Amino acid sequence: MDKSADSTSKRILGQKQISILIHGLAWLIFLSFPVLFFNNGQLEIKEILFAPAFWIFTGCFLILFYVNAYLLIPYAIRKRKFIRYGISIILTGLLLACYLQPFDRLMHIGRQQLPTPGEREFSPRHHPDFPPPPSARHFPDRGPGQTPGQRPQPIDIASVYIFLLTISLAALYRIVTYWMETQQKMQLVEQDRMKAELSFLKAQVHPHFLFNTLNNIYALALTNDDAVASSIHRLSQLMRYYMDERHSDTIDIKIEIQAIQDFINLQKLRTGPNCSISEHYAGLEHAKTIHAFVLLPFVENAFKYGLSTIEPCQLSFEVILTPTSCVLNVKNSIATQSTEQHRTGTGLKNVKRLLEHFYVDRHCLTIQQQDHSFFVQLILYISP
Repeated sequence: MDKSADSTSKRILGQKQISILIHGLAWLIFLSFPVLFFNNGQLEIKEILFAPAFWIFTGCFLILFYVNAYLLIPYAIRKRKFIRYGISIILTGLLLACYLQPFDRLMHIGRQQLPTPGEREFSPRHHPDFPPPPSARHFPDRGPGQTPGQRPQPIDIASVYIFLLTISLAALYRIVTYWMETQQKMQLVEQDRMKAELSFLKAQVHPHFLFNTLNNIYALALTNDDAVASSIHRLSQLMRYYMDERHSDTIDIKIEIQAIQDFINLQKLRTGPNCSISEHYAGLEHAKTIHAFVLLPFVENAFKYGLSTIEPCQLSFEVILTPTSCVLNVKNSIATQSTEQHRTGTGLKNVKRLLEHFYVDRHCLTIQQQDHSFFVQLILYISP
């Protein structure tokens, strides 16, 4: 689980880095428009970059975007102040279009270096007998983006369009950001939930199982049976597995198989002559790692519903390892009076969710119930 959390954190960090890169490229493209398209080759790039109007144009829309994306829109959503936000946007737009006029100021950079049609008409190169055209001081009423003799525009229409575009992009950016943050939080919540479920599954040491096993060992001890020592050893190994592997993410599959064998052998102490239990293991030479407690719950479930001390019962277990997979086959007869009918299927439900989380698109679980038998096949597609 720690590895999954680390991978999630690295993915979130990578998304932040990509977001910063996208922001930088987007603003670089935005700033290149005045240089590439509004200049018409009349000015050098450094003249545009060092012009105050260029930075007024850039600063207005850059500040407008980030103030809206990170302050105003989150505040309006959090406090439900949508009317106040709308009024602030309208006032900001009026201030931008009527007073600052960043686009007209930007256009003035190129126009102030070019002669007007009247200036070209009276240019000394064409009419040497005429005096030069009047200077800009004879037209004090022109606006920041006006040429001599042109009436000032009360509203910077182009800035209004860019203003609306910037506000729309800020809102879209905030919506997408909220969606991504929600997805990341859901992933972290899912990680925590799966961690809690895995801890619960690993911590399940059923008291009645211990009670029955100890009673059986006690009965063997009364008859001086030689199986007492081996049974106690198997029980201690199984308890060690329950206790030690609860803190492990993955384990050697042979450890899980050994726990299955110990569990089956301890259950055999409870069976009578009418119960048949078979085991088969193949391909154990293939080294593999799996998540702990992925196979054992299916074996427990077979004994839960298939073991009976009254009627005949049959249980078979098979584990086959291949270079690319692990196959578990479990088949048991369905006992009408099982010894553990009072138990719930919490463990099996948890292991299904663990499979969906840890082995998404890498497992195949088949469960079939016939008239008097129950069959489970689990295939894990894992590499060495």
